[in-house]
Amino acid sequence: MSWRSDGFTLLELIVALAIAALGFAYVAPNFTKTLESVRFQSAVREVASGLRHARGIALAQGREVVFFLDVAAHTYRIDRDRPRQLPKSVELTLTTAETERIGPGVGGIRFFPDGSATGGQIVLRQFGLAKRVDVHWLTGRVSVAAHAG
Repeated sequence: MSWRSDGFTLLELIVALAIAALGFAYVAPNFTKTLESVRFQSAVREVASGLRHARGIALAQGREVVFFLDVAAHTYRIDRDRPRQLPKSVELTLTTAETERIGPGVGGIRFFPDGSATGGQIVLRQFGLAKRVDVHWLTGRVSVAAHAG
């Protein structure tokens, strides 16, 4: 008597689903961590890009332009433009010239028509990651580096 099966048994199906569930349980936490890391890197790039844009406007239009950062509200803006939101999960620290401080946690970095700036530093932190965006006062150059502190 020959017995032939053209399908899967219930046991084979359960084993396949168990293997898939184990794989998903392993991948899901790593995916979340990766997604948060991507959001953090995006926030760093957005801040650096905003600073470079402010410097570019100052050079192109021959006028002073200020990049404002509100640490508590997690927003930044260039001069009178509308504020742009940064992720709430990112911790921000602003170091700038005393003359550019507006209030607690609010200040700016001013760019001049010759390309120079008041200088400053913005540190972004999230889940053990930390990056520093520096603005050199003499050249107005914006750079991004890992932050150890």
